Amino acid sequence: MDQVTEVSAQGEEYLEAVCRIRDRGALATPTEMANELALSPPSVLGMLKRLEEQGLVTYTRQTGVALTERGQICANTLRCRHRLAERLLTDLLGMPWERAHDIACRFEHVIDDEVEKYLLVALRHPTTCPHGNPLDNKAVESWRPLATLSPGQSGRLRRIMDESTDILNYLSQMKLLPGVQVTVCAAAPSGGPLTVEAEGLRFALSRAMADRLLVEYEENTCGCSNL
Repeated sequence: MDQVTEVSAQGEEYLEAVCRIRDRGALATPTEMANELALSPPSVLGMLKRLEEQGLVTYTRQTGVALTERGQICANTLRCRHRLAERLLTDLLGMPWERAHDIACRFEHVIDDEVEKYLLVALRHPTTCPHGNPLDNKAVESWRPLATLSPGQSGRLRRIMDESTDILNYLSQMKLLPGVQVTVCAAAPSGGPLTVEAEGLRFALSRAMADRLLVEYEENTCGCSNL
């Protein structure tokens, strides 16, 4: 039986929220999850208790919320289906790249094992979503945050880990899409923004945003133009 069908849509959102928070290296506390889901901490605590009773998560003040083996399997399945839904929306339906994430949040809950198999065939077995996030949920160790590059260094953008609408809209306007080469031109002191160049455009990125963009470092590349 498809294990995900045994979890409510609300519970699924919580499992995915834990993954997103842990992906960015943060502790999945009830407060952090409340911010992520735009809910009150008491509501989050109540749902976490139910998920614990279902054997999907564990929670302590010291370690935060963690997924059990069953919870991780469910979360991985959901994230794969979400990313397949994004591919369906962009590749087959022509939906704008920056809109696919929000719509896929609704689609993912109605995709079961059978539909998933048909989607994989129809989409020719993609390996990532349109934003570069892998369907198998495995990180590529050689990819590093854009924020770690020094001025003059370049990388090929591979993965956008923050898929919020505002971020995707901004990156789309700046033509900063997976596959594009991006060069760090300058880094403001004291954790200030980076000045980067991509597709002939030069603009500022906050360190927080640059930390969520994973690039494949390219050696022996030229720096920004007109430096």
